[in-house]
Amino acid sequence: MKYFPWLFSLLKPYILLFLLSLVGSALQSVGATTITLLIKNVVDNVLILKNQEELLKYVILLLGSATLMQIGFFISTFTLVYISEKLVMILRNQVYEKLLKIPLNYFIHSPSGDLISRIVSDLESFKQVFGEYLPKLIREPFVVVALFGVLLYRDIVLTGLIFLLFPFMVIFTKYFSNKKKKHLSMQRERVSLLTSVLTETFKGIENIKLFLAEKLFLIKFTEFSEKLFKSSVKINLYIIGNTVINYIFGYLVVAVILFVGGLRIVSGDITTGDFISFLTALFMIQKPMMEVQKAVMNLKGSTPLFERILNILNLLEEKEGDKEFENLKDGITFKDVSVEVNGNRILKGINLAVRKGDKVGIKGHTGSGKSTFIKLIPRLIEYKGSIFLDEVELGNFKLTSLRKKIGFLSQEVILFRGTVRDNLLIANPQAKEEELIKALELARCDFVLNSQELLDMRIEEGGRNLSGGEKQRLAIARIFLKNPEIIILDEATSALDTNTEREVIDNLFKYFSDRTFFVVAHRPYSFKYCNLLIELEEGEIKKVSINAQIS
Repeated sequence: MKYFPWLFSLLKPYILLFLLSLVGSALQSVGATTITLLIKNVVDNVLILKNQEELLKYVILLLGSATLMQIGFFISTFTLVYISEKLVMILRNQVYEKLLKIPLNYFIHSPSGDLISRIVSDLESFKQVFGEYLPKLIREPFVVVALFGVLLYRDIVLTGLIFLLFPFMVIFTKYFSNKKKKHLSMQRERVSLLTSVLTETFKGIENIKLFLAEKLFLIKFTEFSEKLFKSSVKINLYIIGNTVINYIFGYLVVAVILFVGGLRIVSGDITTGDFISFLTALFMIQKPMMEVQKAVMNLKGSTPLFERILNILNLLEEKEGDKEFENLKDGITFKDVSVEVNGNRILKGINLAVRKGDKVGIKGHTGSGKSTFIKLIPRLIEYKGSIFLDEVELGNFKLTSLRKKIGFLSQEVILFRGTVRDNLLIANPQAKEEELIKALELARCDFVLNSQELLDMRIEEGGRNLSGGEKQRLAIARIFLKNPEIIILDEATSALDTNTEREVIDNLFKYFSDRTFFVVAHRPYSFKYCNLLIELEEGEIKKVSINAQIS
């Protein structure tokens, strides 16, 4: 199996615990073997000979063997469950960390429901692999081998009959595992689609209601739900079918053994005790054999799961440079910059020189490439051509040092569940109380300053308990706290009333009078302090106005 090296690499740090689980498996197999061996003596020396003196001894030995078997089971199972929980936690953290480090383009073209499904649903299923399937594959073979040893020891002829029937079990395993693998892959895809519909519904419930689109979304959800139902039913069909076949196969083996064994007792080839001991071992071996078979089937069927997790972990991260960006000395130069997404050229042939301290206004119709253009500066989007900060190409800077010096505000403000304080400290974790209050004052966050809770005012998920304008003002307060070298505003005041917008714009440009600004807006006042105005059309700069001073 091609994923075993990866699974082993995950397991390697916990090799001592893994070895302890093997010790537990060995103890379990010793206990099971001893029970089957003692049965012969119980039958031949106690039951048939009616030897009361030996009865207590064998009862104690059987009880001790059963206890040893259960102690081994506990050690083996618990250690592997602990390892599985630990590995899932580590993988969950690794997947989340990877998602934080990959380029923005991946999120643009990947459904959020699929990503959520991989972090939550897939990793829970992965836990089954390490917590259920692998333990069985490791623990049960010990018991199977030990009990097969008993079968061979008691009667090689009867054991030979079992080996003749064994290939049929292998054929069944292969058939059912391939079927399960196929439908498990389909199930994972459909879980992702269903999660995506749910995410869209929760985010757009207001529009769904206003456009009376409930029926449309219900039809879509029901369609995906039915497809998921069909995949899940088929998976369970093959799992249950495999179990039924296993039991029928087991009954067939027992029937054949009873018939042949009975003939061998009658002919005197074996004693009754030998045969009962053989049957005990046979009955005890069936469950671990079926568990091994199911574990193999489930592991083979889990390959789509491994692929989905590894696809995330193997994603290329954002390209990192090795230079520290400290501050802008001369300016920013764009040389023949273009951006292409899925074959569409969003930006083409951008050439522009911006001096340190320039205030650049950016105009253009919807779809002209304004937002794409400003996302180039913090390297949120990959590009062709060159962008120089002073004389250093943008790609040569460490992303942390670059983005630390850039303040970016878009019209889609993201606030996090917690308090106002929590949401402000994202911009500057070391900020003091008075700095937080000052930032709120400059951003005109009177709704916070006039509240009884002040910085401890609660913010619900996504800021849903705030208006659009309140969310934008909190986002602007973050900019004052961050104190960036380059400030980018993308419709950052679109939800504010005219008077508040003017006050906030004035405060931003006066407080950061020596900083470099890039401003995307539709309202003229946002360009009041701009000395450079560019107009974008279909991804190209069509016009550049110097000393704009638009009021």
